[in-house]
Amino acid sequence: MSQADDPAESVSVWQWRFDFYDQYGRPGSTLESEAAYKALPFGARVMLGCNVLAFFFGPIYFFVKGMWRKGFTVLLLTLAIGTVLFAVNASETMYQAASAGLGGVLMMTANYSYYLDQIKGSRSWNPFDGMKRRKRPT
Repeated sequence: MSQADDPAESVSVWQWRFDFYDQYGRPGSTLESEAAYKALPFGARVMLGCNVLAFFFGPIYFFVKGMWRKGFTVLLLTLAIGTVLFAVNASETMYQAASAGLGGVLMMTANYSYYLDQIKGSRSWNPFDGMKRRKRPT
């Protein structure tokens, strides 16, 4: 069994993410969290801010992780986008762009959504919960 397949390793990665979110909040939500995020090595920033499984599997990932409300919302959003693209007779490129765009957003929101679900007990239907950016000082 490789280290990547080790369940204990997976648990420690999630615990590390949860500890970061507990201490600083979502990266970019405050000046402190943004500074802490930028201080991390590149690989750690990717591990904290991106979830490749959510990119490729979208609503299925949310269902498997037990966030069925958010998964259902993502499924409806995916169907709505597909319906609109079909209605306007969009090109294949538009379908691919919409799919990649939605996948990218889900990839960036999945880890924090899982934290809210597991640690904060969130039962929200909004898969983008807590993703609001802080206002930049002018």
